Amino acid sequence: MISFNEWLKSNRGYSFVPLFETDAGSLLVETKLKIVNQTERRLLKRSTLMEDAIIDTIESNINDPRWEGIIYIMGTGDLDNFIPLYIGKADKKGVKNELSANIKNIRKNSHMFARWGDGLAYHIGDLSHFLFKFEGYKKPSKKYVRWAESLFISYDPPILKKSVNFYICPWFEGQVGLSGLSGSLPAIEKEMIAIASFQYSASLLNKDGV
Repeated sequence: MISFNEWLKSNRGYSFVPLFETDAGSLLVETKLKIVNQTERRLLKRSTLMEDAIIDTIESNINDPRWEGIIYIMGTGDLDNFIPLYIGKADKKGVKNELSANIKNIRKNSHMFARWGDGLAYHIGDLSHFLFKFEGYKKPSKKYVRWAESLFISYDPPILKKSVNFYICPWFEGQVGLSGLSGSLPAIEKEMIAIASFQYSASLLNKDGV
C-alpha cells in the first residue's frame, strides 16, 4: 500500500494551500462580519488561496462526465509531512438534483461553499458559531468543539496552535485509492478515513466514519 502522503501527491489536479487567512507573520486568523436574519455574525475567513482552489477545482471539472466531486483534507504540516485532522468530500450529484447545492454556483455560494461555507451546518459557519457564540437556529455542535480544541490556543481572538493547511483534489470515475483499487468518491472517503484513523489516531477529528 502506498503511503498516505505519497498517495495524496499522486492525485492529479490537487492543490495544497493555507486554510485560513491569517495576519502577516502570525497565527491570528482574520475574521469578517456578516448579517444573517438581521443578526450580526462574526466568521473566520477562509484564505483567498483556499477559496481559489475550491472554485478552480470545481469549475474546471464540472462538465466532465467522469468527475464525481472533490476530496478535501484539513491538516497541519507541509505535504511531505502532512498530518490529516479532518477528511471529507463534496459530491457533484445532489440527493435530488444532478448538481449538488453544495457546489452549484460556487463563486457566489458562500453559504455552502463545498461544505466549507459560512452558514450553520457548514464547516466555517459551525466552527465560528462555537468560537464567537453568535445567535443561531441551533446550538454549536460538539463536533466543532473538538475542532476548536484541536486548532486554537485562543478562541477570541482566534489564534492557531499551528498553521493549518487544506488539501483538495478532484475525484474521477475509475480513479485508484490508497489500497490500489478503484472506487467511487464515497468509498474512497471511507477508505481514507479508515486508514487515517489507524495511522493518525491521536489527531484525526473524524468520528464514527464522518
